[in-house]
Amino acid sequence: MKALCKVGLVLSLALMLIISVSSIGISQEKNEKEYNDNLIKALSDSNVGIRSSAAQLLGERKVEAAVKPLVTMLEAEQHYAVRITAALALYQIGGDDAIKALKDQAKDEKNKTVKNVLAGLIENINNVKVVKK
Repeated sequence: MKALCKVGLVLSLALMLIISVSSIGISQEKNEKEYNDNLIKALSDSNVGIRSSAAQLLGERKVEAAVKPLVTMLEAEQHYAVRITAALALYQIGGDDAIKALKDQAKDEKNKTVKNVLAGLIENINNVKVVKK
């Protein structure tokens, strides 16, 4: 009887541990989504440094939900350095929409520095496609 109680207690503790660990995972996913959402909101902050930092972090984290806001930033941002950061973030995230936005902006870009960065990113994308074939 004592052995049966010990087994029951061990199984109960193991089940509680499994539930705790899985709920931590769910909580962590929720926190990641909230963090990414806050970064996306920060893309429209009044402070240029915050906008730029948010774009950089979104690119490093490869947040696909940020592609549309980053495309808007690439097209409409007043500060050329922030447009460059948005372009780099789109390049890091990748995907058809991001690459199309980079190519489209390269055609319309007025700032030479941004245009050169876009050309370099597009060239790199094309080189990667050649290597993959």
